[in-house]
Amino acid sequence: MMIFLAYSVIVSLPFFLAVFGTLVVSIFIYLKSILRNSSSIPKLYFKESALASHLLKRCRLMNRKFDPPWWLANAHVQTILPFILPCEEIEFDREYLQMKDKGVVALDWVVHVSIHKRKRCTVLLVIPGFTADALSVSKMCSLAAHKGYRPVVFNPRGFGNSNLTTPKILSYGDPTDLRQVVKYIHGCYPKAFITMLGYGNGCSLLLSYLGEYGSSANVCAGACISACFDYTERFTKDKRGIYDFLYLLKLKCTIGAHSKALSNKVDFNELLREWSYRRFDEVVYSKIYGFSNVEDFWEKNNPLRDVDEIAVPLLFINSLDDPFYSNIKIPYELCKYYPQFLMVATDKGGHCSFMDKICDVTWAEKLAIDYIDSVLEFTNKGHTIKYGKSPVRSTI
Repeated sequence: MMIFLAYSVIVSLPFFLAVFGTLVVSIFIYLKSILRNSSSIPKLYFKESALASHLLKRCRLMNRKFDPPWWLANAHVQTILPFILPCEEIEFDREYLQMKDKGVVALDWVVHVSIHKRKRCTVLLVIPGFTADALSVSKMCSLAAHKGYRPVVFNPRGFGNSNLTTPKILSYGDPTDLRQVVKYIHGCYPKAFITMLGYGNGCSLLLSYLGEYGSSANVCAGACISACFDYTERFTKDKRGIYDFLYLLKLKCTIGAHSKALSNKVDFNELLREWSYRRFDEVVYSKIYGFSNVEDFWEKNNPLRDVDEIAVPLLFINSLDDPFYSNIKIPYELCKYYPQFLMVATDKGGHCSFMDKICDVTWAEKLAIDYIDSVLEFTNKGHTIKYGKSPVRSTI
């Protein structure tokens, strides 16, 4: 009897190992299928036009997949990894510009990068998120430089380790400093094309600028990665997450570093107690910009307040799993109505990430630079782009 039991155990061991192994593999495949249950080809939203046809062909948008490996597909992994991985070693030369009101902004120019020369100087003005800096977009700047662009990173007054010489820290909807920067770049390079790329709330500044200055923006093309289109909806959410906490903490640290310059405008004791976007804007931006209530401030700084006036080809790249903008509606109808807009919406990608490889330029950044290249190619051939109801011929 004992021999029979021992034999049964020995014989059954491979069987149980096989069953256990099958279950493990099945669970692994199932979890992998869950992570990849959506199409890897992004959804496109645009209005039929000659420009759209050109972009679809040149950027291969009908079959351009975003297909990260399963271990990179999670939204939180996508969002957190860029803050952990090392930045590309690239040298920036900082230039400080004084604004009309004596405020100071900083421009970080890429230097000492061997570049492919273009027929005509093309500047790529990069606007990172307000709590980020030039190092956070170093891979994109390196890619742009190798493609012949002159990349420069815009650091608003008070951000990006720039100085604050006035009691005013820039809001995401105030494009006055950016206007002076664009004029300055045109003064340095009179015949240059100027293009723009925004990340996160840097996109809000880009949209505010293009909307407020319309056809006189002096910009040829732009791209927005993970733009937030409705700050009122974003900031009035009751639900708070770890990303909101960390972002507000970084904002508070930035504001606190300029406590001397802002002491007459901001109550820092009150600021330390507040952990909502609404209260932050009430304590900081509403006071600095002289608004009686935060609703008026939000209305004045809405990124799409002058969307009818935007006269520049513009690409939007947004992921549907962005943890920063969860449950925030994306205005697809804008891209179906305005022929200069093109929306690329992916199922995955996190916030400002879209990584499909480790330590490489992201999928979204490659698409953004291909898009800008394609727009410049289209307009350089003298094609007419129709904005709204009246056609406007490219003058670049």
